Amino acid sequence: MFGFIEVITLLLSLSGFGIQANPKAPTADQSLQYAMPDADVVIHFDAATVIPNNYKLLAALPNKPEIKASPELSQVVRQVVGQLEGARGLAKSATGIDLSTDINDATLFVQIVPQKDPNFVATVHGKFSTAVVDKIGKMTKGTVSKVGSGMMVETGATDPAIGVTKDGVMLAGNANLVRDRLADSWKAPGHGAGTNLGYAADVISAHPVYALVLTMSATARKQAIQGIGGKNFLTDLITRHKLLAFSVYPDGVGWTWIDNSKAGLDSMAMMSEGMLELMKAGQIAPRAFAKVMLGGIDSYKGTNKQIDQVIAHKADLLKIVDTYSGDGNFKTSVNKDAAKLRLDVRATGKSLSEVMPAGLLLPGAAFFLFVGRSADMKQDAMPAQQPKPALGGGKK
Repeated sequence: MFGFIEVITLLLSLSGFGIQANPKAPTADQSLQYAMPDADVVIHFDAATVIPNNYKLLAALPNKPEIKASPELSQVVRQVVGQLEGARGLAKSATGIDLSTDINDATLFVQIVPQKDPNFVATVHGKFSTAVVDKIGKMTKGTVSKVGSGMMVETGATDPAIGVTKDGVMLAGNANLVRDRLADSWKAPGHGAGTNLGYAADVISAHPVYALVLTMSATARKQAIQGIGGKNFLTDLITRHKLLAFSVYPDGVGWTWIDNSKAGLDSMAMMSEGMLELMKAGQIAPRAFAKVMLGGIDSYKGTNKQIDQVIAHKADLLKIVDTYSGDGNFKTSVNKDAAKLRLDVRATGKSLSEVMPAGLLLPGAAFFLFVGRSADMKQDAMPAQQPKPALGGGKK
């Protein structure tokens, strides 16, 4: 059975996981080369900052001495890592793509269409060749075709088409959008200042790990407002906003807002200041609570086995709190440009976990490990079903 000690061991073992800066982060020109100019939503993810290093650490987790010292914990960690490695190997054998090393970054462009599924196209940089298209075509039994100097595969009217361009960029999305971008005549759309892609270029140029850029057309606004219904805070934001961008960086987060009125800008500035204060409190309160609890727990020594385990591992618990949270003293900036009705907010620390307790997502891995193990144990504990006797099978 898993116990308190195993939880502590696993959380301490995860302390090396996190987000790494990418010295070869994609430029705006690279990310927007095959963009959809009239996209309502742009989502960007720099996979190289997250996947390779963390996957390497995950694969090495079963060999850590502290993990190997616990047979129960070692078994579950090896099982989880084995399942991930199996999925990775299956994907590589089927498509030739190693999910842990071959994907550098991805950018998704979405256009809202009334009464229909949205138009979309995703561009992915990594280690790709047109041979990938052939493998996917064989696996899905789709139709493979050569378009310009690239190739694409279509697997059905409702499934996204997948293509690889002549310069090794993978595309996925509506077949017509993929086909247009594979053609030798394709030219990268412009991203001048003040345009949808111009705003996206500004965000991507700051090298975020993750970014969301929302510049909704009149059609998209109307559909969103109709979907929400009534007059409320959300419909007001959708009506007023010209730009909403949110970014996650290795050292913090930031957001940009462009309004259509000074009163709206002032409101967003006030809300942003309040949000930053909540973020600071979200760092300080858990640390303070942990110290209060651990400081007073010695009074209960000997009353409960679990409490005695907590007392014995107070130093480890404080180390976990320090690892996955900050002291709330991260730097903040709120820049309000009344002339441009623009608000730029940035929160910066030594790491992301010093700004947002996002590091607590990593200990969440422990939860999934234990839930998975619990399900396995319940399955193992269930009595095997006895076969029902065949009708009329008794002795006469």
